[in-house]
Amino acid sequence: MSGDLIDFYQSWVIELVKEEDGYRSVCYSASRKRLHIRQVYEEQFQAIRAAKQLISRYEACSQLSQLVRDWYEQHQLSLEEWRSLNASLFDWVFD
Repeated sequence: MSGDLIDFYQSWVIELVKEEDGYRSVCYSASRKRLHIRQVYEEQFQAIRAAKQLISRYEACSQLSQLVRDWYEQHQLSLEEWRSLNASLFDWVFD
């Protein structure tokens, strides 16, 4: 990590990477997950705020994914329903 600024949020590390026209965020979890925002922000605080929102959204989807898995394991969802619901939770990550 060689960014200009490092911040922490919900046990994630937020690295700001300086670009020609602003700052881009890259987020790292303790379990080595990596999330990044392609958008470049003019101000550092904007990039940090966007990173925190991304982390919160990812964590919420992870919790929902666990709930959906629990429902599947309790035979409240079919395999196809589980796959579809779980995939829909993280479609936005891969856009």
